[in-house]
Amino acid sequence: MMEHVWSNLEDLRSVVAEGPRGRRALVTLMAEYWLDEGSAAPSGALVDLMAALEVSPSGTRTLLSRLAKEGRLTTIKEGRRTFYALSPKARHRLTEGFDVIRTFGTDHGPADPEWTTLLYSVPEEQRGVRQQLRKGLSWMWFAPLYDGAWVSPRPQGEQAIALCHKLGVESASLLRGRIDAAGTGFGNPVDAWDLDLARQLYTSFTAILRAPLERLHSGQLTPAESMRARTETINTFRGFPRFDPDLPLGLLTPDWPRQTAREAFAELYEGATEASLDFVRSVVEQHSPAHVQDVSVRRLTPAEDLTSSA
Repeated sequence: MMEHVWSNLEDLRSVVAEGPRGRRALVTLMAEYWLDEGSAAPSGALVDLMAALEVSPSGTRTLLSRLAKEGRLTTIKEGRRTFYALSPKARHRLTEGFDVIRTFGTDHGPADPEWTTLLYSVPEEQRGVRQQLRKGLSWMWFAPLYDGAWVSPRPQGEQAIALCHKLGVESASLLRGRIDAAGTGFGNPVDAWDLDLARQLYTSFTAILRAPLERLHSGQLTPAESMRARTETINTFRGFPRFDPDLPLGLLTPDWPRQTAREAFAELYEGATEASLDFVRSVVEQHSPAHVQDVSVRRLTPAEDLTSSA
């Protein structure tokens, strides 16, 4: 594969994660600072915060309306003012997703793991179903070892079965256990992933974070820049499991760059937390001082994942 180096987080995010930048940024803001049940964000504050992320006010209002219609956000009216909160379903999914990010890249994994394998057959006339199945499996951290044989190092069997049932896939089998390569050039489970691409993604990510980390260490990263760096960094990092679902390090090269990328992510994400939180609260205070107390923050360490004192 030709080596590719990405120069900025947005270009990299567009490769590893689906969805328009503005939509993902808005969902991330809600998840980062208004995840607690009962918390609500003033619409004007969200417009200003999104402006700091270079999304226009009209674009933000359109996104808020769409996310509310989709049931991801709930709308709260207080007189003439409008506030938004995450729906219970969205809050649950975002919490689950962040639990994955908390540990991703920290576990070396067993040298001889058990693999989850889904074998399926979808008739040619059901191409749409096949595409939906493959897309869903990809987001569950499966990858195709062969056509119709998808593998994952994680125990995602129940989720895969549920997806088959949802899509009406009639021919599918689930296996759990070791996989031994029988081919002469292909057949190891890790062959299902494009490891060259994953390496390039990790390497580019780490390189891109050097500049903001230097500014963070020197005290030059402003509160607004801290919020933006934190948002864009996690929006990119959360997409990496699709390309490397914590594959066991014993099956990879000794210089596998996942841990280095993880350390850079954690350093910037955590290091920018306080300044970012202060910035978000200052914006909220301009619109509704009574709702400053609703602003909380997520941290990678569960014990610290508490609402910071104002």
